[in-house]
Amino acid sequence: MFKPISLVISIFIISFSLVLGDEKGTTITIIGEPIDPACYITMGSKGIDHKACAEACNKAGQSLAILANDGSLYFAIEGVPGTSPDSMLAPFIGTKVKVTGKVFERGGSKAMVVEKVEPMK
Repeated sequence: MFKPISLVISIFIISFSLVLGDEKGTTITIIGEPIDPACYITMGSKGIDHKACAEACNKAGQSLAILANDGSLYFAIEGVPGTSPDSMLAPFIGTKVKVTGKVFERGGSKAMVVEKVEPMK
């Protein structure tokens, strides 16, 4: 009876640690543009020409993402439950910015807890 219980506990601990993955993230700084990921992924829309649409979609509830200069897409995620992941990005939709934050990757997707946004000069 002892061995099956030990086996179940071991499997649970290993499974739980695999699900959690790297919870700390890696802090990086990227140059890019806050975008509406729905329009970017489906139609390639971005930049100043898409600013009004992206702002309207964001106000209606669409979360933002950051399109890095290298083409990588980072979804903006909250760092603290109940906070908006878009609050620092929304004023800069359609413009180039320098964004610093903690990046997490899972299943081929990238996400960033945004810590600082600076307009590019």
